[in-house]
Amino acid sequence: MSEQNSSHENNDYTFLREKITERPINKRKVFRQSLLTIALAVTFALVACFVFFFFEKGTIEGFNKEPEPEKIELKLLEPTEEILPEDMLIEDVVEPEPVIEIPDNTEAIENAIAAYQPDIEDYQGIFNKMKALAAESRKSMVTVTAIQDRTTWLNSSYENKTQTMGLIMEDNGTDLFILANAEILSDSNEIVVSFQNTQECVATLKAVDPFTNYAILTIPLSELNDTTKSAITYASLASSQLSCKPGDIVIAIGDPLGYGSSIGYGMLTSTGYEINGIDHNYALLTTDIYGSEDGSGVLINKNGRVIGIIDQTYNKQENKNLISAVGISELTKLIEDMCNDVHRAHMGVSVTNVSSTAMHIYKVPVGAYITDIQMDSPAMQGGIHKGDVITAMNDAVITSALDYEREINTFKPQDEVVVTVSRLNGDTYIDMDIKVTLSE
Repeated sequence: MSEQNSSHENNDYTFLREKITERPINKRKVFRQSLLTIALAVTFALVACFVFFFFEKGTIEGFNKEPEPEKIELKLLEPTEEILPEDMLIEDVVEPEPVIEIPDNTEAIENAIAAYQPDIEDYQGIFNKMKALAAESRKSMVTVTAIQDRTTWLNSSYENKTQTMGLIMEDNGTDLFILANAEILSDSNEIVVSFQNTQECVATLKAVDPFTNYAILTIPLSELNDTTKSAITYASLASSQLSCKPGDIVIAIGDPLGYGSSIGYGMLTSTGYEINGIDHNYALLTTDIYGSEDGSGVLINKNGRVIGIIDQTYNKQENKNLISAVGISELTKLIEDMCNDVHRAHMGVSVTNVSSTAMHIYKVPVGAYITDIQMDSPAMQGGIHKGDVITAMNDAVITSALDYEREINTFKPQDEVVVTVSRLNGDTYIDMDIKVTLSE
């Protein structure tokens, strides 16, 4: 019985002693799965490349990209737009006008006038107001120092520093633009700008106009500290063509006397003298303010607005120490172009208006009379002569030097222009069309 049971139990667990073998590998299936894995990896890599080049380069960089600089536009305030200093103090509450009793007879009026005796305090009060006006306008001025490396005859090195005044014009959201005289900047190794609050920054020479010798300097706004940003102001400009008359009160600020932070009071003595430049004319404003031959800075009017850039280059020998300035109206377009990297078209002529005497006696036609022509300029290469009268450029009629200046500003370097000139041929003027390719 027991043997029988034992035999039965052994039969029941015989499956535990069976040999288990692995299923054979399906090589074809494994190959297909490997190919699928490789294909997915390649697809992922291609998608990653697509995302990197189109999204990372475009969208993601778009967030980090610096904003495009704004275009510089300078505004000249006309006389009717200018705000007088006393107008700035008017409050919202309008006070009733005082009642003025008018005397019944002339004798009382004369007695009232005779009774008023101005004293030195009244005179000083006027100067105090002018001084305050000058101090406010100086916030838009900086000191520009050009540093040049020099060597003595013993081969010892030293630094030579020369200074001029600069005018803060505008900013484009990225850089601050400063106008200065380029005479001392041409061979400098470093240019340092000092603000009124004594912060100093290294400036970059952005552009120089070779005909006026004015330069534009730039300083990154990021380099200015908060104190400087809150202290500076941008130059407020007034039309020197419309708001300047001989006898007007003017103040010379900056460095008109040849040493720092000097100031001069006076009046305009003339506004009609014209500086004949190449392709552009400029008005010269003269004053009775005694200054230095090397003076620099600006002229402001009684409202504190800039009307001219002090420039002693054009003074006559007998007036070499009287402050003169180039009118700001004629410089505005030039300054804008230099700030905005606009390349100005160049033909190479100096022009002036034809006088009424020349028209009536010498029968000179109306136009822009060429007083001088630059050597090897596009005008000379095209065949234009000194003494010709420009009467048209393409389809635009030219009747004055101002017309010529406005028209040349509409062209770009390398533009081909048909210039119509009247040239003296014996006793009469004949018209000629000359093709000129403008340069930069």
